[in-house]
Amino acid sequence: MNRFFYQLGLLAYRFRYAVIVIWLLGLLSSIPVLKHIMEPFQSSGFENIKSQSYETDKLLADTVGYNKHRILVLFKKESDTVSNFLMEKEVDKALSKLDHVAYAHKVLFQKGKNSTLAIIAFKDDIDLIGEDIQALKDLIKKPKHLNIYFGGDDVFVETVNKQTEKDLFRADMIAAPVSVITLLFVFGSFTAAFMPMLLGGCCAMMMFSMLYHLAHHFDLSIFTINIALLLGLCLSLDYALFIICRFREELHEPKQNIQTVIARTMATAGKAVFFSGLAVFASLSALLLFPINILISVGIGGLTAVFLAVIGAITLLPALLSVIQKGIDFGTIFKTGFHQNRFWHRLASTVIARPLLFVIFGLSLLVTLSLPLQNLKLGISDYHILPEKSEGRAFFNQYAKVFDENSLSPITVVFESNTPILSEKNIKAVYEVIDEIRDIKAVKKVEGYLSWLPTKSLEEYQKLYALDDKNLPPDIRKMLATSVSKHVSVIQVISHYSSESKATQDLVKELRNIHHKGLDIHVTGVPATNTDVFDGIKKESPKALRLIMLVTFLVLMVLLHSIFLPFKAIVMNLLSLCATYGVLVYVFQDGHLHQFFNFEPQGSLDISMMVIIFCALFGFSMDYEVFLLSRIQESYQKHKNNKLRIVFGIEHSARIITSAALIVIVLCSSFLVADVLMVKAFGLGIAVAIFIDAFIIRTFLVPAIMTLTESINWYFPRWLSKLFPNHEDSQ
Repeated sequence: MNRFFYQLGLLAYRFRYAVIVIWLLGLLSSIPVLKHIMEPFQSSGFENIKSQSYETDKLLADTVGYNKHRILVLFKKESDTVSNFLMEKEVDKALSKLDHVAYAHKVLFQKGKNSTLAIIAFKDDIDLIGEDIQALKDLIKKPKHLNIYFGGDDVFVETVNKQTEKDLFRADMIAAPVSVITLLFVFGSFTAAFMPMLLGGCCAMMMFSMLYHLAHHFDLSIFTINIALLLGLCLSLDYALFIICRFREELHEPKQNIQTVIARTMATAGKAVFFSGLAVFASLSALLLFPINILISVGIGGLTAVFLAVIGAITLLPALLSVIQKGIDFGTIFKTGFHQNRFWHRLASTVIARPLLFVIFGLSLLVTLSLPLQNLKLGISDYHILPEKSEGRAFFNQYAKVFDENSLSPITVVFESNTPILSEKNIKAVYEVIDEIRDIKAVKKVEGYLSWLPTKSLEEYQKLYALDDKNLPPDIRKMLATSVSKHVSVIQVISHYSSESKATQDLVKELRNIHHKGLDIHVTGVPATNTDVFDGIKKESPKALRLIMLVTFLVLMVLLHSIFLPFKAIVMNLLSLCATYGVLVYVFQDGHLHQFFNFEPQGSLDISMMVIIFCALFGFSMDYEVFLLSRIQESYQKHKNNKLRIVFGIEHSARIITSAALIVIVLCSSFLVADVLMVKAFGLGIAVAIFIDAFIIRTFLVPAIMTLTESINWYFPRWLSKLFPNHEDSQ
């Protein structure tokens, strides 16, 4: 047994009450923030913080006073009998109270058939939160003869936040009772079943508090809470299950005092939990390599969840067990056998008797599930991830019926000059660039201060903007206020194609290749941001993949003292991920089962979600790998027969692994009731991957492969043994 973790168990027993009090104080301090947990999460996170689009947005905020926070209000006639005059009058009345709002900057109008779009812009130093948006919406009263719809990025974020709170509540209502029933089945005791739920609840509360405070210092994505909570709960329940099962096993050994039981539990299961957490931590750390806000956010949330799950499992849980002692069996409804599990013994014996057959069976199944991956199409999530009846989705649906849908996501081209941007020379330069842009086939329309009247010539624009600001028409002044400063100007380029299409991405790159003497040309806007997100992920993915595999290999090598087993674990993880991605392509991209799961097929999978699933699952799968191989390693130190070691390891861990996996699958499947598509897809992805990992890979492939590779399983060079001594003894 490991001496370090044995001593840690003794310390947990000795200071059990102090540990419990410290955790209790932490929990009490987290209660006040729970009511406001979603408030600081105000960004969707789909932006590359090291990109041209990100830097250009900052340039616009500093020069033009441009603020990306805008509320869009669409007024639509209830019937064709409503006159345009009446509509205009009612729109003015509905927006009249905005004149008294301190942070309202400008209201621009765009008119369409039977509709008027009001664009409420804000000062560059204003950040909108949910309460501000609701207060603003309350000021805009519904006109008598018009329907009203709210949209824009901030409304999208608010909608996702509200929907997230509802989704979490609904998921909890499903997951909690099913998890309790599963835990009762595993432990056969109410007290033992309650302990993992208690640990999960404590870690969740502490995680909410930590992320709430972190979100006030970092721009964390709105998707952070959901994903971090799911990871935190799954890991907490897994770790609690491993430790409690080992504790009860040690407790029933003859002539064992409680102090030794806790120490031995931590020296075995506690060690496995620590190294498993280390592998998950390393995998999620790779998310921080990406310059994409949503990936960094989920990385921070995931690392927080893993840290608290591990700390809770190796401090709070042994302290509680030290107090409860044999009370862990209180409320026993039936006895469970931990030492002799005939079913798993027979299954393991069957697998190792025909290893090649089960290797072929397992690999064939994984390859079959991976086949849809050939048709993978990556994209970036937009308002389609919202349910059809949500406020943000209703706005976009109505807008698309009247206006050009692509005009909501234009490409923003920014011109910067050392001399005044409205000088004759610069007007001529920008005008020439606009002509060049219009000649590009993918360009549908160019909007801006030099194209608002196509009939005007270059000379007319030069004369117009040579006038003093006071002599300009009011509508021109209003337009210039949002698109021109002394040295910077802005135009909008609308593509023929959707903002996430490859054709529009190519258009962004073509625009960035345009150069003109005397002008610095920058490109931003939603399509440019999407392009930069894609490029950022593609650029950093190889580096992240190498880091994850290297650290995972080193962690498992140090734990298991083997070269082959860590390599085998990495290959199995990659196969599991391919199968999981195949299922996601089949369900969410191709739309199979969309009516059953209640979502609208997207035709693509969100690229950031795929990265998150990869990093999370690469570490997550190590839970079961570490626990299984740790038990096999224990028996290796008792006897040298390879087949007996494998049977022993599966017999003493398979029931716990499959039970833990079943709880994780239940938790993740509960997120399928979510209305936000990314959360639904993430939940299914984790559930499928854990099912594959626990019921196919750990049950069949791992023992079969280890039987075939008997001679190299535990090979470890002497020079590595000197670098990484075992630190095991026979305590």
